[in-house]
Amino acid sequence: MKKIKPTYFYLLVILVLLLGSYSIHAHKALMEHHAGAQSQEIASLNIEGVNAYLQDVVVSNDPNAPISCGFFRMDKGNPLEYVYSYDEAKIILEGEMTISEVGGDTIEVKAGDVLYFEEGAKITFSSKSSGLGFYCGQRAAGEL
Repeated sequence: MKKIKPTYFYLLVILVLLLGSYSIHAHKALMEHHAGAQSQEIASLNIEGVNAYLQDVVVSNDPNAPISCGFFRMDKGNPLEYVYSYDEAKIILEGEMTISEVGGDTIEVKAGDVLYFEEGAKITFSSKSSGLGFYCGQRAAGEL
């Protein structure tokens, strides 16, 4: 039996360790799947008289590039007044909402409509019945 030189042995050990480390990292999931997310429970914003609900589903782990995505529902009742401290995009999935920018336009939105709110936007949300939207905002988890 032929002996392996110590230098080659150490190189072989390092190679095995590197490949082992690579395979561990190569199998790390970089994708999340949230089956049936649209039908999940959405938490109330707990504002008396306002039937507004919001639930983060996906939140990034990068504090330098925060992003939160989830669902917002507005039911019939008193309007919700909100000032954005971050940029956000929202697509209406079902129902309808009335969106008003303080000092600006008021629009009726329905399923398929996309909205974009810049940081500082002062928005009033209301609904004659109910509306559900999916949002993606540049904010950390739980930051409102």
